[in-house]
Amino acid sequence: MNALEDITAANRASWNSIHPARPGHPPAFLAAGGTALQPEELAAAGDVTNRRLLHVACSCGDEALSWAAQGATVTGIDISEVAIAQARAKSEATGIHVDFHRADLFDLPPELVDFDLIYLSWGAICWVPDLTRWAAVIADRLAPGGAVLLAEHHPVWEVLTAKDPSTLELTADYFGRTTPRAVIENSKLPTGARDTPEPPPFSAYIWPAADVITALLAAGLCLTHFSESPASHSYPALGDRAEWLPATYLVRAERDVSRGTSPRVPK
Repeated sequence: MNALEDITAANRASWNSIHPARPGHPPAFLAAGGTALQPEELAAAGDVTNRRLLHVACSCGDEALSWAAQGATVTGIDISEVAIAQARAKSEATGIHVDFHRADLFDLPPELVDFDLIYLSWGAICWVPDLTRWAAVIADRLAPGGAVLLAEHHPVWEVLTAKDPSTLELTADYFGRTTPRAVIENSKLPTGARDTPEPPPFSAYIWPAADVITALLAAGLCLTHFSESPASHSYPALGDRAEWLPATYLVRAERDVSRGTSPRVPK
């Protein structure tokens, strides 16, 4: 394996170890019409009825099942087989069908093509070791006229930690890019690893929002939406002033409907 494959394999092992502590929403919540999706995501996606949707890094399946409940035909992939087992069990328990696969983003099953919407959310992009290749893979799997929707933690939140109402600590390099964080501050660790005495090792990356957008443009997509938003729970020690800092961002980019052939994915 090369260095990036080694990192992916190590992250996969760590995800498998923590996923039993990541149950997500109870099946009864989703079966009763509850959703894991935010209003801004639903608005940016538009009507997904009968649209083919791929959820990349789907975890235990809550968002994928929520999209299916909105009428989409959904496929979910995740690097962790433990997560996929949880998602399949939740699909069966809710009666909401989603086609779940254990797969690496950079080694997708060949039949997973021509999606109307590819969706990533809340802690997906920080695990991507090669942003250029990521964007090319996404563009390659979209149908003409299809779109990618990315709802993410803001990289400013990734590097700042509020210790108390008057103290912000810089805990990572905003321009770290291809260099994995040497140490991930506790509040930025995934659920299941956070607040544990010996969390498993993870290699995660800081990608400036401008880099994400530029990669999508370079892959031939057209930017149709970009917004940044605060979230008070992301900086709880700041109180009302948490609204002064970006905590999330939303990107939508589309593939030109006139492009009948897929863009080339760099090897």
